[in-house]
Order: sequence, then structure tokens, then C-alpha cells
Amino acid sequence: MIPNPFGPHEEPRFTAYLMKTWLAGETARVQTPRYIRDNIPVSLLAKAYAAFVGASLAPGAVRHLNPSGYPESQGTFAERVRREAAARLRLPCGLELGTQTEFPEPPVRINIDLLEADQLGWNEGQAWDELVADYASSFGGGD
Repeated sequence: MIPNPFGPHEEPRFTAYLMKTWLAGETARVQTPRYIRDNIPVSLLAKAYAAFVGASLAPGAVRHLNPSGYPESQGTFAERVRREAAARLRLPCGLELGTQTEFPEPPVRINIDLLEADQLGWNEGQAWDELVADYASSFGGGD
């Protein structure tokens, strides 16, 4: 299960909404801040899958990979994205969290395999630099 990959070349979803809203100078609103989801940068996900596929496998062995990125509430994740975007774009990146009282979807949807980003050659700061630059370019704003 890969609940929420985000970053360059993603299917535009939650993170794209946040960035598009902020680049338009508006305040983003999170209607479901209490859902716990596992948002994972696509660049980390790609490295994890490449390492998984490239690893030698003993005959008859069975393997699986359920990579985890940022398993946290959508409100906390939105604040993470806001903080990273604001630092790079030098924009206020306003954020409002709604009061969530209904849960028509499962409240928690996360993966279980913690990734060793350093061993995979993934740099979190560089990933955020690339992510913010890509969204800024895609939505016509930013540097």
C-alpha cells in the first residue's frame, strides 16, 4: 500500500493543493486534519523500490516492502509542508485546520517498513528543495 506519494511527477493531490494555494497567495484549509496518513516523497519511494528490486534474493524466498515516509496526521503533515515551503518560497503559506468530526474513511492508513534514507542515498533537504522548485515551476510562481 502506498497511500500518499508526493513530489515531482505525482498525481496532483493533497500536497499539490497546498502548494497551488500558497503560490496563489491564499490560505490553505485542511478539512481532515485528524486522519493519520503515510505521506512519502516520491524520490524516497523510488530509491526504496530500486534498492528492493536490486537486492539479491535467495531461491524460494518471499519478500515484501511497505515503505513508510511521514506517518502522521494530515494536519501535522500540512504544517511540515508549510514550514518547508515557506522557508524556500519566502511566502507566508497560511494554513487553517478544520475541525474533523466525521471519519468516513479509515482513521489510520500507514505502512510499516521504516526506511534508512541515508543508506538509500536520499537527502531530505535536497528533496524538499526539488519538490518546492517543481511545484513553483508547475504553478507559475516562486523563484
